[in-house]
Amino acid sequence: MSVVNPGIALSDPTTRHLARTETWYGPSGMQVTGEAVAAHLQAAADLMQRQGWDPEFFARHSGRNLYYALVHTADDGLGDDDTHRVAEDLLGRVLAAATGAPYVDYEAWGHHASRTLDDIVRACQTAAAVALKYGPGPLVDPAVRGELGNPFRR
Repeated sequence: MSVVNPGIALSDPTTRHLARTETWYGPSGMQVTGEAVAAHLQAAADLMQRQGWDPEFFARHSGRNLYYALVHTADDGLGDDDTHRVAEDLLGRVLAAATGAPYVDYEAWGHHASRTLDDIVRACQTAAAVALKYGPGPLVDPAVRGELGNPFRR
């Protein structure tokens, strides 16, 4: 059952939310790019595919689900806490648009009995496409951004 597709139509409130600068800040206070969030989402989907983390075969608390794929992607250096948190928000919004629900918790969605690995991969790919379309482009050079983003450096 295909619940998510890359050509998904986002509601006006969702596109307005995605256009807001603060949407793209992580818990560290640093802004992330759409490209970085997209890479995090794609790496999580790739990890699940590579390891065969199909929700049809793994129990909810097995450590082999979308939440842990997002965590392990950050652990693997393919993202960080900031891209992880923004990716979670984006997944929820994309899934809400796809289902027509006012709110979707991506973890609960991923644990639903009917969910397949293909569904999860498509959700990540769609959210990645949305991140690339609506997220900010390259920020300041990372070396400079580190200096500007850290008020405790002199």
